[in-house]
Amino acid sequence: MSAARFTFAIASLLGLGATAGCHKAEAPSEAAKADEKKVHVDTQAITEQSVPLLLTVPGTIAANMRTDLAANAEGRVIRTFVERGDHVKVGQLLAQLDSRGAALGATQAVANAKSAADQLANDRADCDRYDKLLARGAITKQEYDKQRTTCSTQAASEEVAQAKAADSARALGDAAIRAPFAGAIGERFVSVGDYVHSDTKVVTLLVDDPLRIQLTVPEASIGFAGQGVTFSFETVSRPGKSFQATIKYVGQEVRTTTRDLVVEGVGDNSDHVLIPGMFLTAYLKTGDKVLPLVPQTSIVPVDNTSTVLIVVDGHLQQRTVQTGAHVGDRVAVLDGVKKDEQVVIKPGPDAVDGVAVDAPQAPGK
Repeated sequence: MSAARFTFAIASLLGLGATAGCHKAEAPSEAAKADEKKVHVDTQAITEQSVPLLLTVPGTIAANMRTDLAANAEGRVIRTFVERGDHVKVGQLLAQLDSRGAALGATQAVANAKSAADQLANDRADCDRYDKLLARGAITKQEYDKQRTTCSTQAASEEVAQAKAADSARALGDAAIRAPFAGAIGERFVSVGDYVHSDTKVVTLLVDDPLRIQLTVPEASIGFAGQGVTFSFETVSRPGKSFQATIKYVGQEVRTTTRDLVVEGVGDNSDHVLIPGMFLTAYLKTGDKVLPLVPQTSIVPVDNTSTVLIVVDGHLQQRTVQTGAHVGDRVAVLDGVKKDEQVVIKPGPDAVDGVAVDAPQAPGK
């Protein structure tokens, strides 16, 4: 055999060996692919529907009315009748001050007023008699004027005495501190034994039904926040629950530093689940658009973003989505999915990005 033929034969043998080696290496990969574990998931075809476009704005819940109720009297607290969180009626007793001094003062003032009134009656009777005496020329004009001055002075004294009596009665009444309107006790600042002055805060009283919903609307979106507009809002303390309110008060000045407008809605809180001071996220309607809808249960939060799992070529693909309005138990998706794609309805712990799944069910709504 010539050297050239020998070299060709060796090369051919080496080529066959390499080809055989390649086939042996690929075989386990194909087998592994065939044995790949599949996870069962329930899916649904994504549909489309016309839904409202929503503007998201921040806000705060505020009491419809609120006051730090002062004592308006002076004395020692001898009893309290309310605790934080209590709901009270208008005129209900909140705290009682020691009223013994006020009661004595009121008694004395009433007695002084009665004495002044009796004296005024006597002086007026004398004035009437002096009128007749002057008419008959029995007294001089100087004597008559002197008696008239006495009557006028006593009338003023009687008026002052009556005013003091009324003020004493008010002070006695103020010793019983009462609710000026129906509402809830936000905080109680005094306890039995405290000495209070007229400007001492006794309780914070607020109206928590209905509530005011204060929104800050960007200047460019003011047109969507007019009086009478109804909007929905959510709070972090009640996840998954939506509330409703209607704009009633609209500010008339755009804030120069933040370029926004403050508007206030009024919302029902008869179940008392909302508390003044809560932060909220409100949604104002700006129009309508046809968008894909996915089940609420398909949305999985990941690192403060919303994601869904879509079946693509037999495998799960995790996608970040931007959600919009809620339509019943479904959520509109602004970006991230398309109509007719198969979305996992309720992902389980084994449903993760990249995993193989059983063939999805036929498209449905």
